[in-house]
Amino acid sequence: FSVLQKTSYDFLKYAKPAFIFAWAVVLAGAATVAVKGDKIYGIDFTGGDEVTLAFAQKLELAEVRQVAAAQGVDDVNVSYTQPIGAGQELLRIVTKFDQAKPLVDALRAAHPEAELELIGESRIGASVGAEIRRNAGWAIFWSLVLILVYVAFRFEIGYGVGAVVSTLHDVLMTIGLFVILGREFNAAMVAAILLIVGYSINDTIVVFDRIREELKLDPHTKLRDIINKSLNLTLSRTIITGGTTFLTAIVL
Repeated sequence: FSVLQKTSYDFLKYAKPAFIFAWAVVLAGAATVAVKGDKIYGIDFTGGDEVTLAFAQKLELAEVRQVAAAQGVDDVNVSYTQPIGAGQELLRIVTKFDQAKPLVDALRAAHPEAELELIGESRIGASVGAEIRRNAGWAIFWSLVLILVYVAFRFEIGYGVGAVVSTLHDVLMTIGLFVILGREFNAAMVAAILLIVGYSINDTIVVFDRIREELKLDPHTKLRDIINKSLNLTLSRTIITGGTTFLTAIVL
C-alpha cells in the first residue's frame, strides 16, 4: 500500500471507456427488462402460494431446495420461523401459484422421517406484489433524495448531484447485469440495492472530501489533476475497505 500511495495513476484516461461500458450494460439491462416484462420479478412481487408446516425432524434448507429442483420448482423461498409465543419452529415455503402442495407431497415422500404436517396455507395476491414493488421503488427513490440533501448540505449542491448520479449508475448497472444473467428480481434484491446505495455513497464521500481538501491546498491546479490526485490518495483506503468486504461476501 505504501507503493500505491507513492504511485500516481492517470485514472481519468479510463473514465470514458468505463462510462461507455457501464451505460451499455444499463441499456442492455433496460432492453432485457422490456422484453421479459413481469417475468423478471420473483414471487415476492408477482404473488404465489405460501404454506406453513410443522415437523418432527428438522430438514436442512438445502434438502428442501433439492426436492424442489427435482420437482421443477425453480422459484422457491424456504425458511424456518418461530411465531411469537410458540415454542416450536415452523417450516415456511413460498412458491409460484399451484406449486406449493405438490412440493409438500414430494417432501413427504422424500423425507417421511420429518413427519411434515400442514399447519396453514395462503395465497399472496398480485395486488400485494404490486404494492411491494411500489414500496421498493419509493424506498430506493427516497434514499437517493436524502443522499442528495445530505451531500448538498455537507459539501455543496454540485457534489450532491454528482454523488446521486454516480450512485444511480451503480444501481442501474447492478440491476442490468442481474436481469441479463437471467436472475429474478425479489425482495432480497431490493435489500441488496439499498446496501449498494449506502456502500457506494460512502466511498464517494471519501473521494469528495479529499477533492475539497486538495482544492483548498492547491486552488490553482487544474480540476482534472486535483481529481486524479485525490483518487490516488484514497486508492489504498478503497482497496482495503473494498477488498475486505469482497472477501466477506465470498465467504457468505
